Amino acid sequence: MIQKRFAILALAGVLMTTAWAAPAWPPDAGPRGEAATQAGDDTAEALVDGWIDALGGMETYRKLQSASYTLTTEIWDPLSGRLRRTRPRYVTIARLETGEAARIERWEGNDFIQHGFDGVAEWAVMNGETLGPGDKDYDEARYVSGDVFYWIGLPFKLKDPGVFLHYDGTDDEGRHLVRVTFGEDVGDHNDTWFYTFEEGRAMPESIGYREEGRENISRTYWEDIREVDGYVFTGRRVHVNADGRIWKVLVTSDFVLNPEVDPAMFKGP
Repeated sequence: MIQKRFAILALAGVLMTTAWAAPAWPPDAGPRGEAATQAGDDTAEALVDGWIDALGGMETYRKLQSASYTLTTEIWDPLSGRLRRTRPRYVTIARLETGEAARIERWEGNDFIQHGFDGVAEWAVMNGETLGPGDKDYDEARYVSGDVFYWIGLPFKLKDPGVFLHYDGTDDEGRHLVRVTFGEDVGDHNDTWFYTFEEGRAMPESIGYREEGRENISRTYWEDIREVDGYVFTGRRVHVNADGRIWKVLVTSDFVLNPEVDPAMFKGP
């Protein structure tokens, strides 16, 4: 199974975003919570299922009960190609009876910030002081907690309830276009994601997203596919500007699958 899986991954190669070929796409994403209604959306499901199968199927995702990893944001200067700054975040996630829980720790200058979600309530602490509504790190705690669970769980999370897959046909080069929207109770932002699949290729060739309230499409490619104890995830998510120059990279490292975690660590003070 491992050899078969990585033969497919090798065939897929790096997830490049050289261009969005069809100028008419991405189309308007429609209202938030729009469910799949077109018969062609079965094609979108099949394309995502093929991607998941290339990573070992949903059995791979079921292996993840808890994890710890470092998520480092690298900010690059697009003109010079030089690394400007980095910010590591130290992440622990777990599936609890209350739901998906997360704890994230980081430094901002001299400030040590901890925040998270225990499956019921969000919380945040800065330098030992409890934060509340109106404080940025508290207000973002639930979203960030879902974010760190979501990214380490792709593409498997595309099968979650409230995630809608839409098939938008093919572009001028015959590549399949899949659009992803989210229901009312999924996430805090009405973002739209766009995946481009080549015929016969399990993993998407390109990935883009449009943030809520914006018109432009941000482009990414994914590389450094890793496997730890049978769990497969993306090591580097590279963001490029309209000229194809790198401006941000999200690096996942120090990944530990199913460490022993005390559920109390996900609760606030």
